Amino acid sequence: MNLPVPVQARSVATRERLLDAAAAALIEKGLAGASTATIAAGAGVSQGALFKHFPTKPDLLAAAVERILAGYVRDFQRGVDGELAKRHGDVVHSACAVLWRIFRDPGMRAVFEIYIAARTDAELVRRLSPILERHRAAILAEARRLFPDVYVPNPDFDAAVDAVVYAMQGAAIGMFAPDEDDDVEHLAFLERLARRELAGLLGER
Repeated sequence: MNLPVPVQARSVATRERLLDAAAAALIEKGLAGASTATIAAGAGVSQGALFKHFPTKPDLLAAAVERILAGYVRDFQRGVDGELAKRHGDVVHSACAVLWRIFRDPGMRAVFEIYIAARTDAELVRRLSPILERHRAAILAEARRLFPDVYVPNPDFDAAVDAVVYAMQGAAIGMFAPDEDDDVEHLAFLERLARRELAGLLGER
């Protein structure tokens, strides 16, 4: 006999479908094409049901960004560990290569589009701010895991990680179309930047 699905479980499942549909719409159609009607249809629910879970569109967009970014943190963890297994401990190269692939992913382009939209949307900024703080904390936690000898003795470690990540983000935003040669050149520069930053921290010990 099929037992009825509890209301709470159905609610959680509906929310998950909405977040999946929102992320897919943002990646495939861009912010302009990711209307609440499109997202609701993609999740197989009514717009009324969508607004029960996310009272405003900024609520939904921020939650979708959080979903996408959390996935990238997991991808980074798995990717770096896999790269390290192949490259025998070249942590800087492995971390930069995986992070650059993430920044060049279509999902990250959707996130950048929302960042730009937030420039003129105070409500979206308010929703995104704590999410981006948590994401930064997750990135720093991963960096500390990968470079424990540099992190432990030096209080400037977080600023160095921020500098590399923001440089990579800026380069990715500036590259609108995929270009293999440009990707190789940018990654090489960003890897050199990361090595210089880490070497500077080690020199201060």
